[in-house]
Amino acid sequence: LALPVGRGMLTFGNMKPVPAEPLPVPDLCLAGRVPPTNQTLALDTSECPADMKVWPEFHNGVSAGLRLPLQTKAGESVSKITRTWIVYNRPSNSNQTESQNNGNSSETNTQGLNHAHGGLLMALGMRGHLTALEMTDIFDYLTHGSITTTVGTLLGMAANMRGTCDIAVSKMLCLHIPS
Repeated sequence: LALPVGRGMLTFGNMKPVPAEPLPVPDLCLAGRVPPTNQTLALDTSECPADMKVWPEFHNGVSAGLRLPLQTKAGESVSKITRTWIVYNRPSNSNQTESQNNGNSSETNTQGLNHAHGGLLMALGMRGHLTALEMTDIFDYLTHGSITTTVGTLLGMAANMRGTCDIAVSKMLCLHIPS
């Protein structure tokens, strides 16, 4: 469950996104190797709580987003991250309704995508790309998303607007963070 942190450090800023393709977020690896024989041992998740993979999926999204290039001060990066690209990478609500009709296995996969997208929003803020979103998009993320999407949006906007004294972001953070 700690693999995304290492992947984020190893692949920091080395990917140029293609505007017509979604950002690939690798699946979490819940298996390991036993040293003497190198046999693969899979984690039995039947006894684990249902929300065991929520924050690892969030960090998986952060590590995927940290692969993107840094936004420079002039507003240009190696490849421009636009509002359309960010919204295109958002998991669709139609997948959620399909997963509720088909069973629990695809529902957990869709929920993992939602948690990973929250992490991606945080990474976009850390890399300076969340300014591409309008305040209506931010409002939509804060009201219709999961807890990880809300946390990723708030932390991403705080990281993206650090040092700017932006009143709108300050009000948003004061409204959503309890004192």
